[in-house]
Amino acid sequence: MATEIVGVTDDPRRGIAGGGTGVYEFWTADGVQVYLHDTTLVSVLWEPVRGKLGFRFEAERDVLIEFEGVVILEWSQDNEGVEGAPEDLPGQVSDFSYDGWNGFELMTAQSVIGFTARKLVVS
Repeated sequence: MATEIVGVTDDPRRGIAGGGTGVYEFWTADGVQVYLHDTTLVSVLWEPVRGKLGFRFEAERDVLIEFEGVVILEWSQDNEGVEGAPEDLPGQVSDFSYDGWNGFELMTAQSVIGFTARKLVVS
């Protein structure tokens, strides 16, 4: 079953599934543009018993993206960071892809987290 998406515009040109940008760039249901490249991942909340995963991104407007029904497929971290990445921004988001079904992959300057999810909520 495809991921249920809550808190994101229904406009197919500006949503998560449209435009090929995934969770990296989209518009909220309230009409606010979210461009994760301009943010820093500041916290990750993983509740394995409940199957919940949450990411908080810091920017002019903080963004909280929570997932339910999560199965982690990959979680790796390189404390040295990606070559060429700014040393002062280890949480810099480089990509947050969505496969259009239920698969996601978040990439930062230091981490990669791949997972599937039943539900995504933006607040």
